[in-house]
Amino acid sequence: MFLKNIFSHFFRIEDMEGRYNIIIRILVGGVFIWEGIIKFLYVNQGIGRFTKLGFSQPELVASLIGGLEILGGIMILLGVLTKPISFIFVIQMFVAMYLTKLPLFFGTSPLPPPQAPPIVGIWAVLHEIRSEYSQVLGSLFLYLSGPGRFSVDAIWKRK
Repeated sequence: MFLKNIFSHFFRIEDMEGRYNIIIRILVGGVFIWEGIIKFLYVNQGIGRFTKLGFSQPELVASLIGGLEILGGIMILLGVLTKPISFIFVIQMFVAMYLTKLPLFFGTSPLPPPQAPPIVGIWAVLHEIRSEYSQVLGSLFLYLSGPGRFSVDAIWKRK
């Protein structure tokens, strides 16, 4: 019964009339797709970044995170399994903010500092966190509202 309730929660679509949810799906999915691709194209954004963050297997982590972002971004864009993938992305963004932006507050980040002030402190964190902040809120919106009318999820639900 517990597993059935969890399953139905993650695959329920609340809003079948959300005609404009596609705009948020394009935003969130697009950013995840290109950020995932960048992890494979640029060492400093993939393997190098996870090495500096102290991961013991940075190649594996970069590939897994990059692959998740590409595949998950495509799924969000199309509206496929929107609730579960959005939930995963909310968690991923909180972890990313914790690992990469919170250390800016204390000036202890293993990553290169921002190129221009503010470099440490709350203003540095708020400035540098803007992408993750937008992605977590966009993903949370999709998790709570569903993919909307123009999605594969909605087509599956109608059938």
